[in-house]
Amino acid sequence: MTSTTLTPAPAGAGALARIWDVVRLHVANPVPTLVVPWLITFAIFGLNLAIWLMVANAAGGVENLEPDAFAYNGGISWIVVFMMVVAVQAMNLTFKFALGFSVTRRDYYLGSVLYFVLLALLYSAGITVIAAVERATDGWGLGAAFFAPWGLAGQPLTTVWFLYLMAMLLFFFLGAAVATVWVRWGPYGLYAFFIGLAVLIVGAAWLITTTDSWATVGEFLTETSLVAIAAWTLPVTVLCGVVGHLFLRRSTPRG
Repeated sequence: MTSTTLTPAPAGAGALARIWDVVRLHVANPVPTLVVPWLITFAIFGLNLAIWLMVANAAGGVENLEPDAFAYNGGISWIVVFMMVVAVQAMNLTFKFALGFSVTRRDYYLGSVLYFVLLALLYSAGITVIAAVERATDGWGLGAAFFAPWGLAGQPLTTVWFLYLMAMLLFFFLGAAVATVWVRWGPYGLYAFFIGLAVLIVGAAWLITTTDSWATVGEFLTETSLVAIAAWTLPVTVLCGVVGHLFLRRSTPRG
């Protein structure tokens, strides 16, 4: 990571000052968390825009295409999943460095959690603003929908923002849990973590199948609002946060 002018909070400083120092430590190298995700997102959007223009030109104009020809797109979903990678990178880059500044594991984890919440607010707000521009320009003049595609196309912008916020918080805290597994148990810990996660997912699918509950699950998903479904991710997000804290308490820097 790059050099930083971080000054540890003096002895006796408040807990908030020490936690904010950890946030500053993460920001000291903004490229992995604040630059790369936006660069890749705009690169993916640029490629989609080029393909839309190519198709529209081949059809002799966008008016010759179906109205929703460019409304079904999942390109923006990558950035939500990538937030897990961002969390893993951020903690892997700074954990050893933070302990060198005599930061306690508790303060480090709380500071990292605060940083991830701020990032989730920043990214969800940024994408929602761009989605508003997309709607205002009638899908960049092509009827396209990249930043609020299909299921989100008819939703209020506040709903779009809330869905992105909940999804990013989930993947940030899942990434925090994965990162703490790495710093404590290394690659074998990750193998066990993901195998356990796969077992849980398959086990849930097996339980739903054996109890013949897929119709109930489908009914829940179709009759429940998107906001409510997004809110249901909060317990999982909190669980990941608690697991990450428990794992980090006895972790030692690696390498």
